[in-house]
Amino acid sequence: MLDFQCWFCGEGIDRDDRGALLVSVESLWRWAEGKRGKDDPFQNIYIHARCAKDRMAGATMELEPSVFGEEG
Repeated sequence: MLDFQCWFCGEGIDRDDRGALLVSVESLWRWAEGKRGKDDPFQNIYIHARCAKDRMAGATMELEPSVFGEEG
């Protein structure tokens, strides 16, 4: 069984958190310029739905409800 730990709070993420997120982080410019390679560095982070809603509010944008499996 895979164990996932929330990036923000450090607690484990249960399967019943259907809105939990996987976020991949990598260089924007390498991706935008089409220069991605299979060995380029990236990192996946895991986030509870509640933590993402609380901590990932943007200054001018918000995460779409559909990301969490919710209707808009």
